[in-house]
Amino acid sequence: MKIIEYRCTNYKAFRGEARIQMRPLTLLFGKNNSGKSTLLRLPRLILHALSARGRNGFPVNVDELTFGGKFVDLIHGGLTHGSVSLGIVVDDEGERLDLNATVQNVQNMPPEPGQPKEFCVISHLRIAQPAINLEWEPRSRMVASYKGVGELPFRGLLPDIHRNDPAASKWSFVKEWRERAQVLEEQISHLGPVRDEVPRVLEGGVAPPLGFGGSGAVARLGQDRDLLEQVSSWFQDNMDGWGISLDYAGSAYKCLLQRGEISVNLADAGHGLQQVLPVVVQQLSHRIGDNSSVIDLVEQPELHLHAAAHAPLGDLFLETANQGNCQVIVETHSENLLLRVRRRIAEGLDPSMVALYYVLEHPDGYSSVRPIAIEPDGNVDWWPEGVFSEGYEELKALNKAQRSRLRNKKS
Repeated sequence: MKIIEYRCTNYKAFRGEARIQMRPLTLLFGKNNSGKSTLLRLPRLILHALSARGRNGFPVNVDELTFGGKFVDLIHGGLTHGSVSLGIVVDDEGERLDLNATVQNVQNMPPEPGQPKEFCVISHLRIAQPAINLEWEPRSRMVASYKGVGELPFRGLLPDIHRNDPAASKWSFVKEWRERAQVLEEQISHLGPVRDEVPRVLEGGVAPPLGFGGSGAVARLGQDRDLLEQVSSWFQDNMDGWGISLDYAGSAYKCLLQRGEISVNLADAGHGLQQVLPVVVQQLSHRIGDNSSVIDLVEQPELHLHAAAHAPLGDLFLETANQGNCQVIVETHSENLLLRVRRRIAEGLDPSMVALYYVLEHPDGYSSVRPIAIEPDGNVDWWPEGVFSEGYEELKALNKAQRSRLRNKKS
């Protein structure tokens, strides 16, 4: 099961449509506060709104993520009577869910007895197969009414049809897709922008999930010697020869960095090595046959790392993409990571393996996203002006200053 594409309109920073067509590796980059994380996290919100885990209404919280205090916070500009459109295409061995829904914020003025002052309804639902096209007939009731259908309760983005409902046969596909969405949602591994510090000492036991902050990374190494060897080898090759080992004392153990005869508790090491460990564990888990995640979301994998260590992360993500059993979405600020991916394409990697998107923040207060095609020779069909040109501009300024000093000495 995989996501083919997802999209949004009028959602948070994105006033117009933002559409992400996913590849085995999907890369998002742009300046700070442009909306990269918003797009990377959006699949979790959509899948939760489709999932059997979802409750009544439209969710604004998904596990550790808070998307807003209330639904109106998701609307571009925070308009009280605004709406958000969300869409997704999911493929499950040839069967597809192609859905687009508009969620409308409604304010009762004055509120009716027993009803909240503000709530949201699905004002439009389109599903490609089976062909569904619902349009909301605005009324004051909490249960929305739709043209030609009448009142229809919703849970998240799909109708909430019970077995004894007269229309149950028409909506029989809903239960199945809710369950599929839940499976896909539970197979997402999401590493946030700041990972947790590594504990100085850990206790043995059942390894926890990797977690949003990557807190389960070391415990997973303690449970899988093959994974530990793979991670240690990657660190030795890419982190100046530092390997990873575990030092046991009974059921307790420490995670150590080792290079030659030098041994350092990882908890005492630089933040860059601690921050990258969960990323490496997440990606190399696929190498040893761990298929517990089919979508990996990674925010700022290069955090606190020296620029020279960024490029190997590109290879790490490409390896997962090439294995074919997991989609990876990465939000990054790293020029070297992107250059490594372009280099691998120039060296023969299929360009269709990678989707590259630039998120642009406009001066009048909205963002947009635009794809950048990588050609077989590694070149791109366009590039945002001024992006990653800072070093060149600094070099020009340095040369100018040096020439000025030389002229002054001669005079």
